[in-house]
Amino acid sequence: MTSELLMTGAESTIDPLVGTISLLVSLLFSLVITWVYKTTHRGLTYSQSFQFSLVLLGVLGTAIMVVASGSLLRAIGILGAFSIIRFRTAIKDPKDMAFIMFVLTVGLATGAQMYAFAAVETVLLSIVILVLTKLNFGSTSRHESIIRLLCEAGTKNTINTVSYEAIISKLTESFHLLSAHTRGNRIELTYGIHPKRNSSTLSVLEALRKETGIEDVELFDAKHQVEF
Repeated sequence: MTSELLMTGAESTIDPLVGTISLLVSLLFSLVITWVYKTTHRGLTYSQSFQFSLVLLGVLGTAIMVVASGSLLRAIGILGAFSIIRFRTAIKDPKDMAFIMFVLTVGLATGAQMYAFAAVETVLLSIVILVLTKLNFGSTSRHESIIRLLCEAGTKNTINTVSYEAIISKLTESFHLLSAHTRGNRIELTYGIHPKRNSSTLSVLEALRKETGIEDVELFDAKHQVEF
């Protein structure tokens, strides 16, 4: 009985017209999803290759579903093929992983000829993403910035960190030392700071830049950094 089922699955054919329609519909939905991703993306991790990957993943998901539909042998073959593939690209932004799952589920639904469900999912989730982005959902007004100082030692080979921290304390709500690294007679200090409400972190940058003994100052906005 089992062998008969396997033979039936192996001999089932794919309707070229249905397959082509499924691939075209999946391509359309994937392009919509990638447009939503590009419109709502924030931060420094934007990648054109990731955009390409989203489109291809959606269409490939449809192709996989079409090939596997109605055949147990095909499904087992695809599962075996995917067990060999290893994806080594690290996903830095959790939202990118959500978009990957988004486009794959739409692709699989399209491959299963569930066009109405795929359309509803694409439209509904796209609206949700656009609205949440417009509302800046999950954001907080009190975020941390990073200040990095490169200081030169004085005549007694000392670093006047007290005066530097006094300036930072005056211009911020709070701060804390993240790291300190020596480079010969220089030291690199990295601070996490919380800017005062309705004030710019550039004021801290300008004040420290004028301080004697500081050779270089760098500012990073941690709100839009995926990793530091």
